[in-house]
Amino acid sequence: MVRGAVAAAVGVLVWWGLLFLLYVVLISGVPPLEVMVGAGFALLGAIAAEALRRAEHPKARWGPRLASAAAAFPLTLLRETGQLAAATFRALRGAREFGTVVTVRLPRDTSAAIGATLLSASPGSCVIDITGPADSPADSPDTSADTPSPGHDLTVHVLADPPSPVERALGGRRLP
Repeated sequence: MVRGAVAAAVGVLVWWGLLFLLYVVLISGVPPLEVMVGAGFALLGAIAAEALRRAEHPKARWGPRLASAAAAFPLTLLRETGQLAAATFRALRGAREFGTVVTVRLPRDTSAAIGATLLSASPGSCVIDITGPADSPADSPDTSADTPSPGHDLTVHVLADPPSPVERALGGRRLP
């Protein structure tokens, strides 16, 4: 917690310094009142920049599933590039085959951000939406305490029907 606060403070300080330096360089004169106003607005800009940086970079946990999915990515990329080329050729010849939309439920210990990035980076799938996490076992009466609670649901447009090696490595299952 302290480490995160120190990192945020350093980020704000760096942004403030850069924005204030830019302000000083771009104004013609440097009277004390303008320096104080510029420093204040640079601080506001620095706080906003740090807030945006933190919002754009969610905390993601790399686990064994994500490492396996990253290792499966090159093979998936080659395979799905071929599938995309074949689908494009069929579409040019008049076929109306454009894939399907499926819902993939990730396990709770799999980062939805990294999983969605790996799935969307391949040419055969595109994550459209991320919802969840789904209800925990304590909240739903029809699940027992021995059943692991599910994670996020990804709505994915896939080109081919069988799950890709990346999707299998993520440990998700397609919902009906």
